[in-house]
Amino acid sequence: MNPDLTQIAAAPIERLTYSVEESAFALGVSKPTIYRLLTRRLLRPVPGLRHKRIPCQQVRRLAAGEVLHGPN
Repeated sequence: MNPDLTQIAAAPIERLTYSVEESAFALGVSKPTIYRLLTRRLLRPVPGLRHKRIPCQQVRRLAAGEVLHGPN
């Protein structure tokens, strides 16, 4: 096996997205609240996926009080 691939396989992979349920848990809100935030475009899911996946960075920003701007 290629030694570079062995190192990659052994390294932990950073999580990039959360599900709606995981986002709700992380923010301490309900799933309907997450859907409202998505509707208001305060959170934006990764496009093109069957299930909604929300970038972890957006969840962290919202928790820190930073707000993404709505539709423009």
